[in-house]
Amino acid sequence: MGQLFHKCKDRLSCQLITDRPINIYTSQFLIDELKEVLQRPKFKQQFPFPVNDFIRLHERICEYTKVLRHFHIAPDPDDDFLFDLCKKVSAEYLVTSDKKLLNFTPPFKLTIITFNELRTII
Repeated sequence: MGQLFHKCKDRLSCQLITDRPINIYTSQFLIDELKEVLQRPKFKQQFPFPVNDFIRLHERICEYTKVLRHFHIAPDPDDDFLFDLCKKVSAEYLVTSDKKLLNFTPPFKLTIITFNELRTII
């Protein structure tokens, strides 16, 4: 699952995100993806929090951006919306734990990193 904002695993992670001058963007496509993916049994074990609480946190700290579907480039076509969002907001980074995305090079300037890599940058 690719996403611009991954979960806060601890208080330090949350502070790194909320206390730094970075912009975190979301779109309806990303919100819908989060709602669906976080319901999967695999993620329910890793993410024991109510999904609606996470979505509210996500919406509160992210800047909502209306995005049209444009790209058809992702290793998984379900992730194309991430590149649409990144391109629209001129994102420097896409933060994900998805191995296919981490190994993918988009056709525009964008660095794809893990959340732990983001922690070292900010």
